[in-house]
Amino acid sequence: MTTLREPSDLVPLSSSPVDADDHVAISYQPILDVARGVAAGYQAVARTAPDRPVVPDLLPVVAVTRAGLAARASLPPNTFISIPVPLARVDDVAVREQLAAAGDLSGVVLDITRFDSSVAARTEAALDDYRRAGARIAVGGGDDGQPELGSIVRLRPAIIRLGAAWTRDLDQHPSRRSAIEVTGRLAGQLDAWILADEVETAGELRVLAQLGVPLARGPFVGAAQPVWPTIDAGARSALPRTAQTPDGELRRLLQQAYTTSDPDAARSVLPEASGFECVVVIDDSAHPVSILQPGPAGTWEPIDVLTVHVDTSVTDAVARAMARPPATRFSPITCTDAAGRFVGILRIERLVEHLVGETG
Repeated sequence: MTTLREPSDLVPLSSSPVDADDHVAISYQPILDVARGVAAGYQAVARTAPDRPVVPDLLPVVAVTRAGLAARASLPPNTFISIPVPLARVDDVAVREQLAAAGDLSGVVLDITRFDSSVAARTEAALDDYRRAGARIAVGGGDDGQPELGSIVRLRPAIIRLGAAWTRDLDQHPSRRSAIEVTGRLAGQLDAWILADEVETAGELRVLAQLGVPLARGPFVGAAQPVWPTIDAGARSALPRTAQTPDGELRRLLQQAYTTSDPDAARSVLPEASGFECVVVIDDSAHPVSILQPGPAGTWEPIDVLTVHVDTSVTDAVARAMARPPATRFSPITCTDAAGRFVGILRIERLVEHLVGETG
């Protein structure tokens, strides 16, 4: 796994005039895996004590980053930690210091807040560094909107977060359902997940489950607590029964594939000589990065990878595959466990045959 470069001009935290840990309380809000009815991860939340002196704006960001990274060691199995960082602070030397010190950022989601398109280009290099170290990027707008399409594509997020304006009274506004469906198709083309924020009612959560939104967070899902909170019972009971019990069908349809962490070496062997129909490129943490397929010239050609969780329904997996551009629409899907590790490939033909059999 690639680790972050150490910035040469970092300012030690000990030089800060106020110790953030003395003035900022950190808690964790659960993020619901809608398909399974369990916690998929936890969002670190920083709150400045009201009776403390006013602290510089940067210090809560540094404090929540430091606490979130330290908390990874005690995360429940198969969960991730989400750390909010304002876009303008992504390349700040103090934030980079914390992330560089952590080295491997697997299991970390950097949730980019306070999106500002005017600074997006400036932060791309830092975000690329974090990705190479294993972090995933989440992006979303404020409550009243989302970043423009061009910015979402440029930042290549793994998670697109929908604010309260999207989820509030969702069960009473068909137009919002349509907007989420459109965003879901975009997310599928980017191989990103949707996270619905500020979910407040059972009706909102039920509609999100019906729309196939994979992640949700908010007061109805569970409140932030100093230790790992569980999903509220009301949220679990509001989910459709099928959403709480994975059907396990993808596990039966998985096929093994040759993997490599050295794509250049794999390309040195011609496809016809290898006997493989595809090669999955993985990183040092066994996360799929790309797929090599035989091209018209008889050599391997890389394509973007579409990844689904092993407990995803067959219907959802096929729907996400069909949302891809025509050139890659029928390419294999990579399947991962809850930690994002590669477990096998899914061939579109096999998935469709299964659906045909299910419908008789």
